[in-house]
Amino acid sequence: MVLFDEPSIWELYGLKANPFSTSPLLVRGGLLPIELFQGRKGELTRLSRLFSSSNSTRALVCGDVGVGKTSFVNYARHQAMQKGYFTPFKEIGVNSDWTATDFMLNTLYAFYSTLKLQKKTIVSKQVFDKLERLVELPYNQTKLSGASALGVGVRFANESVSPPTIPSMALMDFAQQLFNELFEKTGKPVIIHYNNLENVPEQSLRKLYDDLRDFFQSEHVHFVFVGNFAVHSLFQSMPRVASTLSDTPLIISELPLDQIELILESRIKALRISEGLNYVVPYSREALVALYGLYGGNVRNILNSFSAAVIESTNEKPVVLGKTLLASVLNSLVEKRHLVGITQARAKDVLLEAVRRPEVTNRELSKHTKIARSNVSYYLRELEKKGCIYLRRRDGKDKYYCVEPSLRWLLLEKRVQLEKQAQ
Repeated sequence: MVLFDEPSIWELYGLKANPFSTSPLLVRGGLLPIELFQGRKGELTRLSRLFSSSNSTRALVCGDVGVGKTSFVNYARHQAMQKGYFTPFKEIGVNSDWTATDFMLNTLYAFYSTLKLQKKTIVSKQVFDKLERLVELPYNQTKLSGASALGVGVRFANESVSPPTIPSMALMDFAQQLFNELFEKTGKPVIIHYNNLENVPEQSLRKLYDDLRDFFQSEHVHFVFVGNFAVHSLFQSMPRVASTLSDTPLIISELPLDQIELILESRIKALRISEGLNYVVPYSREALVALYGLYGGNVRNILNSFSAAVIESTNEKPVVLGKTLLASVLNSLVEKRHLVGITQARAKDVLLEAVRRPEVTNRELSKHTKIARSNVSYYLRELEKKGCIYLRRRDGKDKYYCVEPSLRWLLLEKRVQLEKQAQ
């Protein structure tokens, strides 16, 4: 007997895949093409002008988690590629434990992986071969000194050794050689996109930037750093960092409702199984308006909410989510995912108070809940461990916290109940 896999729930809607995916649009490729990007014309113009203003710049792009910062920079790089700029296809996600050497090696690997995919290499064979020997070194089987990695490439096979120590100055010199050659071939600086700086602890990020300050002064490079408002605050607190930025930070804010509508409509059309088949839009406009009001245009939170609700409510036939059904399904998910694990009543009081506010400090929570600040601090630490709350930004000694976005689904249910009572 032949068993068939159950169809994807999205096939029930006439779609190839989940239209609410929160993965960023890629510079090249991807199930959702980069051309689906919507809005941000003013910000795109500003970044484009920065690229054309000098041969070497450093830009900070920041905003709340989920507003589309990565897709924005990827689209800006895609536009730059159409004008002849070279940029690695993939943004570079910075890890919390990276040293300066790790940072530069991963940067060089991003260049190598893109150059390797291109049919026609635009750098000399000598430079490409050096780059290949450097980044494809299998650390656990092959020993290769810094000099040989950047020179003739002498290998010592079958030795189990620690990763080789490559002098940072040697890496920096080679990186500049690579940037210079790409500039000579294209006539334009390269663009490097570093992502997720908020994932690096503050002290580690301070040290990383201090160690790499000379690297970030490289010629023929546009460096684009992406992070949240905590990264913005950190950069402003470091004069040596702030002084290297070529312009004030580029703030990415939430999108207006009409652009969110266009994003969803274009995604659903792009993911149709066939143009000859009908498809079902899984949500009503009133449901979208409700989520937009709840999240103020944060596209990731809206997409995640629809995705969670559709997956939870769909069984054997497609479901169109109205506002009431959406609120009920999401409220049930909050109870199962978060509230059931919080056993301390006062901790739950702190959390529910934080849910009502876009951001909140320890002092404000203490004032509104009548709980001592020392106890609030303890509950906040416990809620952080459970993934219910996170630090959004700092302002002097004040720490501003936000709840995990899905907890705001509780507010949606309450709003629907209040509307029913008012009718």
